[in-house]
Amino acid sequence: MPWIREDRVPTPAELAWLQSPAGRAACQAMAGGEPADTPAAIAHWRRTLEPAQVAAAWNLVTLRVAARAKFTRADEMLFDRVGLEQASDEVVAAHKARRFGPLRRVADLCCGIGGDAVALAAASDVVAVDWSALRVSMAEHNARVYGRQVNGMVGDAAFDWPDAEAVHVDPDRRPGGPRRHQAEECSPGLDVLQRIVDHYHEGAIKLSPATDFEALPFEAEIELISHHDECKQAVAWTGRLRRAQRSATVLPAGESIAATAGESLAWPPPRPVEPGGVLFEPDPGVIRANLVGVLARRHGLAPVDPQIAYLTGGQPVSTALLHAFRVIDVMDWSLAKARAWLSHHDIGQLDIKTRGFAGRPEDIRRRLKLSGRRQAVLVLTRLRERPVAILAER
Repeated sequence: MPWIREDRVPTPAELAWLQSPAGRAACQAMAGGEPADTPAAIAHWRRTLEPAQVAAAWNLVTLRVAARAKFTRADEMLFDRVGLEQASDEVVAAHKARRFGPLRRVADLCCGIGGDAVALAAASDVVAVDWSALRVSMAEHNARVYGRQVNGMVGDAAFDWPDAEAVHVDPDRRPGGPRRHQAEECSPGLDVLQRIVDHYHEGAIKLSPATDFEALPFEAEIELISHHDECKQAVAWTGRLRRAQRSATVLPAGESIAATAGESLAWPPPRPVEPGGVLFEPDPGVIRANLVGVLARRHGLAPVDPQIAYLTGGQPVSTALLHAFRVIDVMDWSLAKARAWLSHHDIGQLDIKTRGFAGRPEDIRRRLKLSGRRQAVLVLTRLRERPVAILAER
């Protein structure tokens, strides 16, 4: 939107106005067919509202549209851009909240706009702490949207720790602007997280999936959570909330796999992929959790290569942790030979997947010039250091 800055944060007065009947009516009208997205439209709105109110309302309306991918009640919630981007989505937050189970009181440090606090409040008393009074107000409002209550507290997560049986922490991954992925670059940093764990014992610390988990200074189960085939976040579970060494969960199916303490994470010996067999692609969370070997052994599968996270077996496996493809044919990759090969199999529509393979799927697809009637999946990878094409169907 060229007329409204994306990173605009409402002032306390604007936030209060957005929650008033007049503010709610303006947002509803803008969302319902009277946008403020052109100079003429903005001028129209400024005849009845202050310029800052027009900007605040339209910014919130655009954020609510984006937030529908995360929250079923987004059209009633309050957001700022960074707070929305960093918030756990509704499904992921609900999954995490279930592990807190019977704990009566939970502190949510660095609560932001309340994505996790709202889910925790379904079963526990929640104290939501953030340095930003605006974000605390948003978290309280967003909980009310879901018919729940959180007790907001403006404070510093490094020092202000309310009494609670357990803690959830969402360190700020943008303390200096750009998004950070390592825990030591976030706020609070590793030293403070260690003190928080020592204080509460039972806790969940939200981390980037790209975190170096070996750098954490405390014992924890690392759970990788995927939602709709995207690895969304990692969670370090401590104290009695810890159940395993590593785990991965696939949402919305809710299926998990875990490696217990001392269980080997090593992969089984590789096995050739052959026509008529089944190729399995593990969920991204399983791969990031380094549980490919555990998953393979539990289902009698084998990797296609010691370093490539595809598995092979004779029959499909019923699990949300794997995507299965029936193998049609296999050949050493050559673009020149691939055209005739795909034509022989009457392939006209192709979903191209690459792993350990240099090349952009869209460039490869354009150069193949397909003209057949059949739809298939082309997996381009490296087996025993040579490029290989695996033609398959879902």
